[in-house]
Amino acid sequence: MSNRMSAGAGIGILAVVAALGIGGGFFYVKSSEKKFAAAEAAMPESAISTYFEEVKNQDYEKIYEDSLVVAPHLNSKDDYVAKLQSIYDGVDTAKIEYAPDSTDTSKYKLYSDKKYLATLDLMQASDGSWLASTEFSGDQNYTVEVPAGLAIQVNGIDVDASYQTATDVVASNFTQLTDQSAAPHVDRYQFNNLLGSPAITVVGQDGYTTLKDVLSDTLFVGKQSSDAALAQEFTNDAVIFASFPTQDGTLGAIGNVSITDSDFYSRISSMQNTWFSEHTVSQFSNVTATNIIQQSDTTMVGYVTFDYYAEGERSRTWHGGYQMTFMNVNGSWKVAGLGIDNELNPAKEAIPTQG
Repeated sequence: MSNRMSAGAGIGILAVVAALGIGGGFFYVKSSEKKFAAAEAAMPESAISTYFEEVKNQDYEKIYEDSLVVAPHLNSKDDYVAKLQSIYDGVDTAKIEYAPDSTDTSKYKLYSDKKYLATLDLMQASDGSWLASTEFSGDQNYTVEVPAGLAIQVNGIDVDASYQTATDVVASNFTQLTDQSAAPHVDRYQFNNLLGSPAITVVGQDGYTTLKDVLSDTLFVGKQSSDAALAQEFTNDAVIFASFPTQDGTLGAIGNVSITDSDFYSRISSMQNTWFSEHTVSQFSNVTATNIIQQSDTTMVGYVTFDYYAEGERSRTWHGGYQMTFMNVNGSWKVAGLGIDNELNPAKEAIPTQG
């Protein structure tokens, strides 16, 4: 005999099972009889009954709200609801079966046609009723660097110090500098198992936004800039850097706009640039700076994209993308770090597939 019971099982069986103290079975509370209402609400499985009804009615926002009470997490409502929809799309809730988790009696596993759907985590509220939360484990992990001392929210949820991995440390995009005395300091947070990229807001402060590091799963938090003069610094220096590998520019030109006492400059200065084919015509176009943020008043980081055309033995256009970090040194902006990511360019070329 199967030890599963479907969502359509009656309250009479449940009452008998509860009275006899028989555990480990499958049951689903579904009764409209008022005399059983109080007893039903006091049973953990009543949360599953309510949960199935909410799934049936696609009341996913209520399920999300309950999840924040049962097992607080940092997933956004949109990501959470999208995950629920992907699980229950086309599933008949009346045919869902469930069973207690073998290792945790507060959790239940859900199945449909013998296929695992999700795990519910149950919790008793202060009024004696029970709530259920869908247990999700996403695969997205992020490090977030926030100017030191600022409080943040993730997806509208307050974040406490338990998520911090370091406080008042040099921002990671400035650690290549030998002299880090003028680098911005940040508090570093770690957020794991998210369903999507987190929306970071600074509590009580306007004008802050995030930039995704092209070299890691780190999000930099800073004040968003729309200053045209700062954008010009990005575009001018990006052309200088991109001209060196093609022999259209010199290492000396890069040194003039960079903090040379740094690991990143050492790597560039040792790079060979004799591989590029000879060309008689070259030009840059569509040089654009975007997503500029300031981690402090004297530092900034952002993206630059550009198209580079060369004509020689063969003609071709390259679509490039940089992440550039700057520091203001004695009144002049100097490049303090460079990351290359051509995927930033909207005109990036698709990688050919093997047929």
